[in-house]
Amino acid sequence: MDKKILVVDDEKNIRMTLTHCLRDQVCKIDIAVNGEEALQKLMSADYDLVLLDIKMPGLTGMQVLEKMREKGSRVDVIMMTAYGTIERAVEAMKLGAIDFISKPFTPEEIRNIVKEVLDRQTLKEDKLESFKDIIGFAKKCIIEGSYGKAEGFLKKAIAMEVDAPEPHNLLGILAEYGKEIQKAQMHYRAALALDPSYEPASKNLERTAQWKYTQRGMELGDDKNDN
Repeated sequence: MDKKILVVDDEKNIRMTLTHCLRDQVCKIDIAVNGEEALQKLMSADYDLVLLDIKMPGLTGMQVLEKMREKGSRVDVIMMTAYGTIERAVEAMKLGAIDFISKPFTPEEIRNIVKEVLDRQTLKEDKLESFKDIIGFAKKCIIEGSYGKAEGFLKKAIAMEVDAPEPHNLLGILAEYGKEIQKAQMHYRAALALDPSYEPASKNLERTAQWKYTQRGMELGDDKNDN
């Protein structure tokens, strides 16, 4: 059965690019040119995934996300941004958006992140086999607000691949949720000790070490940073 994806962006070129990129992934693509139209479509039809621009005239992507959740929609969302970091990323994650991609992106990058999110929807707790599956299920737990369970699976991921920085970075983000900044920094440093070039942890550590701490610009790690 085809997956149904809603693309929300006020830029025509982006809408056309995404439609073209995803055409060969057995997906049915619907589009909305602004936040108001997106909400109307989300309330009248079911979607498997929403690609949502964070900065739009009228209703912003963050406002659309918040109103979606208020109306009971739990569809997975990938936030798109033209900036290197995401403002109010913590709020977005608490509303169930853990996946972000920065513009400009390549066709391969958008296909990869869409496939990752759609594959994650089918993961079952008792059938997790690979490191990728465990990381994906941990993200699914974060989206659902099951932070304790997410932490447990991230620790399993570390045991499976001791040299991987991603689970340490995600543990740091969970620590920030609990306002444990020093603990978060410890996890970010652990990620960088394993891979000094891992940009999400580097940016998170730099941000949390500022004199005036802010959660603005939290780096979650996406396909562009992971590859």
